[in-house]
Amino acid sequence: MKERTKMRDKAIFFLGFALATLSLSAQSSSEESKEVRRLLAEAQANSDDFSEAEALYRKAQAKSENDAEIDYNFAKLYMENDKVETARQRLVDAIESSEDKDLKHKSYHNLGNTFMEEKQYDKAVEAYKSALRNNPTDEETRYNLAYAKSLLEDQKNDQNEEGDENKDENQDKSEKEKDEKDQDSKDQEGEDEEKKDQNKDNKDQQDQDGDQDEKKQDEQSDDGEKDQEEKESQQNKGEGDEDKEQPSQPQQKQGQISPQQVQRLLEAIENQEKDVQEKINAQKAKGQKSKTEKDW
Repeated sequence: MKERTKMRDKAIFFLGFALATLSLSAQSSSEESKEVRRLLAEAQANSDDFSEAEALYRKAQAKSENDAEIDYNFAKLYMENDKVETARQRLVDAIESSEDKDLKHKSYHNLGNTFMEEKQYDKAVEAYKSALRNNPTDEETRYNLAYAKSLLEDQKNDQNEEGDENKDENQDKSEKEKDEKDQDSKDQEGEDEEKKDQNKDNKDQQDQDGDQDEKKQDEQSDDGEKDQEEKESQQNKGEGDEDKEQPSQPQQKQGQISPQQVQRLLEAIENQEKDVQEKINAQKAKGQKSKTEKDW
């Protein structure tokens, strides 16, 4: 009986201790929650002062980690100060840590707005769709979705047109390069043909000069042969004439002088007379010269 009484007293004691602990924990949690709410309210009140508001949000976040509401409000502060990348990360954190559809809706909606800022219309469309899944009645999100779709369509058309323009430009460039290449090839062919014609002309000229030289040599050879033939002909003619001019004479009788011998004798006598006459003239000239010299 006494053992049962002791066991009951212990159970009552531990139960009372547990209740007291839970009470203290709840009281502490309530106080932290109040502190977090106070910090959030103060941060929102000082939203014009970015540094002050950011510091207050960080304090609130330190007291309550993985708080989707803190992340969402933190993201709004960054968006208002054009810090799009940081705001987007805070919104993603809020979406991942929240089970509240309304908070998810607002987070997706603002996430779509960050993509619109950077003209990432395809990602904005997906974000607005996710926002409507959590709140299909929000007309603002529906309008943003339609607007993002129209901008995305225009962007695709511009890209297609730009692609077509680039394609046409590349095609024109390719055709131009081909034309230039063909022209260069034609010019080269023209130069080769001209060079070939020039070489042909030079060869024809060389052949012509060679023919002329050969013809000239042939003419000179013909002239030489002709001259030689004429010379031989004249020589033969002369010999023939000489033979003709000197007819055969009858044999001279023994002891009788021929007319040729007589002619030679007469020429010898005439030459002797000339020599004698030249000597006489030389002596006369010498004697006259002596007479003109002055006696001293």
